[in-house]
Amino acid sequence: MTEAYAGYSIREFLLQAGEFSRQLLKKVRMDGMVFINGTQVEMWRPLDTGDEVLLVFPEEEKGAIFPHQGTLPIVFEDDDVMVLDKPAGIPVVPPFDQKEPSIASYLLFEYEKRGYPCTAHIVTRLDKDTSGLMLIAKHAYSHWLLTKKLDLISRQYVAVVEGEFREKEGLIDEPIGRAEDSIIRRVVSPEGKPSKTQYHLINQEKNYSRIRFKLLTGRTHQIRVHMAHRGYPLAGDTLYGGKKVDGVDGQALHCERLHFIHPWTKKKMTFTSEPPKHWEEFA
Repeated sequence: MTEAYAGYSIREFLLQAGEFSRQLLKKVRMDGMVFINGTQVEMWRPLDTGDEVLLVFPEEEKGAIFPHQGTLPIVFEDDDVMVLDKPAGIPVVPPFDQKEPSIASYLLFEYEKRGYPCTAHIVTRLDKDTSGLMLIAKHAYSHWLLTKKLDLISRQYVAVVEGEFREKEGLIDEPIGRAEDSIIRRVVSPEGKPSKTQYHLINQEKNYSRIRFKLLTGRTHQIRVHMAHRGYPLAGDTLYGGKKVDGVDGQALHCERLHFIHPWTKKKMTFTSEPPKHWEEFA
């Protein structure tokens, strides 16, 4: 314990230095344990310079998702976070049937196998048919630290769109809301939430163009909706007017770069992933 927090109670220290939410603090107080220099103590206990604080978090509720054995494409993992390179064709969480295989169900199976007492904490989601990098928090504390600063998590995507895209780069600033006739589909709408997508043309073919995107907001289907609104639906994105493409599961969209600040070490973390090889056959 540094001198700066000497005299603070454990509760004050966790709220300020640890950036705990009051809800998480309550869970630790009610069902977890706190140790100072190896001795279990109460939250009101004041700290001295040099004290070592150890927290034991309560076991987390697993929820309704059914665990499934499956391949977890782990790119990086430590005690606090996990980075996956998700393939297209599998949902991150089951949309309806909680027994459907998903990334979350694979995580729960792996955690049970390891005897790890946590549930699946998804920080950055991808659509079922979108591939690429996604961030997982391995416990409630790291999930809280990451999601309270979502604006510090940067994601870069690459996609193949239909047609010859003419603009080299720019910004799409169009609000997005739910379509009136669908619980899934989104549309550009004056009543929607502010949505901003930066784009940069990579290359252009006769029938397709490859474009790089950076999300400045995080709306559902944001890239898909913005590009369809511009008249360039993503290849294979039949939900938004695109044509089915042989060899492509759903839309040709891939998260190729993920950048975030590690919730505990505060180290800057950057990961990259190449888009699927079969994209080269048409763009």
